[in-house]
Amino acid sequence: MYTVICILNPKLVKNIKWILIVFLPLQLILIRLAKNNPHWIEINYSQNIYPVFFNIRAFFFEKIPFSFGDIAYFALIIFIIWSILNSIKQMKIQMVFINFFATISLLSLLFHISWGLNYYRIPLNEKLNYKVEYNEDELERTLILMIEKTNELHDRLSNQDTIPVEIPYSKEKITQLIEENFDFDLYDLKIQPFLKNSLWSTLLSYMGFAGYINPITLESQINRKIPKLNYIATASHEMAHQLGIASESEANFIAFYTNSKHPDLFIKYTAFSFALNYCYSELFKANQEKAKIQLSKLNSGVLKNFEQISTFWKKFQNPFEPFFKNGYDTYLKINGQAKGIQSYNAMVSMLIAFTLNNNLNSE
Repeated sequence: MYTVICILNPKLVKNIKWILIVFLPLQLILIRLAKNNPHWIEINYSQNIYPVFFNIRAFFFEKIPFSFGDIAYFALIIFIIWSILNSIKQMKIQMVFINFFATISLLSLLFHISWGLNYYRIPLNEKLNYKVEYNEDELERTLILMIEKTNELHDRLSNQDTIPVEIPYSKEKITQLIEENFDFDLYDLKIQPFLKNSLWSTLLSYMGFAGYINPITLESQINRKIPKLNYIATASHEMAHQLGIASESEANFIAFYTNSKHPDLFIKYTAFSFALNYCYSELFKANQEKAKIQLSKLNSGVLKNFEQISTFWKKFQNPFEPFFKNGYDTYLKINGQAKGIQSYNAMVSMLIAFTLNNNLNSE
């Protein structure tokens, strides 16, 4: 629409650009107000406005067999490059800056109205009455439980404890299984999410990303090249974002929870091995000796599953990946996730609270 206006009425679009630029500082003030009023955001935006936005987009985009958002991103990048080059060619350097700030303002507005305000809603742990503090003993006990559950499922899915689990389904079948049984019943979020494979999966692999949510079209984009265990966990994580959960730690917890109660054992195995990995990482930071002792109790076949995932990502390592990761780290911090990429690990606190409140050993 922005491009169409520009072609049809250059004077009108020039005025719109200046309005957007003037509106940019006001947006920053409104975002600050949103950060300070999570209850207002929760009730008015996250619970009432956002579900309407999501359902409208789902109506248009869910049945499209490809990722519309990926194409939209590509078109936007091409337009921005064309606009910059055209302004330089015409010796209108001033227009480069005008177009830049107008575009930033427009994208920021669309981002926050469409999905981004969910960053400032009431934290999920408060709504579930979960404490976020835990001690080393609680962390170790949770890791032990995750290892026991993972070993138990591995024994049921593999002939020997030294053989990795091989998921027999295609990724299309995995998508179907996850969509049909995705149910976060701890809190009513009034949305039925869906999945899309990204058209730019190879690029995502080199960037080091397994998936993302498009905040404008609200499609969950999954890197279709990643290993199946990684694919299952990522799919559920991105679908959690579609629920209006912006926090990476909360999305990780929802991915674990929904997959842990899935009727399919392969998906259940993914849930507990996924949680085990994060618990081990956190205990290793706190006490390497204890972490190594507990890891020695894990079936070697499970370790081989982790090695398969690690081997995949090593194939795509490149000098530019850290820049993409640092950029994403900055993006998360700007949007209120103080730990940046480390926010993913913060799911451990919710996992520990969940295991303390629910006797998983009785399942």
